[in-house]
Amino acid sequence: MAVLRRLLIPAALGAVIAVAVLVWTFGSLPPSEDTVVPERIGKEMALETLRLRGSTGRVVVLARDTEEFPQKAVDLALSGFHAELGKGGAKADVVRRFQVDPLRMVQVPPGDFFELMRRSKAGDVIVSFMGPPLLSEEQRGQLGVIQPKVVAFCPGYLPRYINLALMMERGLLHGGVVSRTDAAGERFETQYERLAATR
Repeated sequence: MAVLRRLLIPAALGAVIAVAVLVWTFGSLPPSEDTVVPERIGKEMALETLRLRGSTGRVVVLARDTEEFPQKAVDLALSGFHAELGKGGAKADVVRRFQVDPLRMVQVPPGDFFELMRRSKAGDVIVSFMGPPLLSEEQRGQLGVIQPKVVAFCPGYLPRYINLALMMERGLLHGGVVSRTDAAGERFETQYERLAATR
């Protein structure tokens, strides 16, 4: 019996070590979620907001509601935005969350964006984490001279399908963060670039 016990203990230890080596070699832990890029997006959006905001202007933030469909990247971007805004001595006066179908293109409903732009004053900044204001020609005409500044996050293929330069020319967009069309790599600089109006 003592001989059998002496043989079983090393055999069991050998089996445990073998399994551990197999798991280590062939198994892999799930990839860790990137937090740096979303937070950097928020930071860059905040820097544009601070640059454009008037001394008494309000900051209105538009973002996707992540309660029903959680999106950690959205929450991280907003967290980075608020932190950087606070460093600049400002805060978001209003944060509006929109429930949107996760399978459809993310955008603020045009009617909501129009009303917000119509009611905002010079010095205010509307910060959209859901793309630029996609207004109809009629809505654009009704706005006349646009008073607030608009900072928008334009992810994915959005910059390829929307003429952002024209939107800036028409006063519908003043800054933000856009996906690079030649994106390659995992760093912010290779995926995104800051968009800033020259005037």
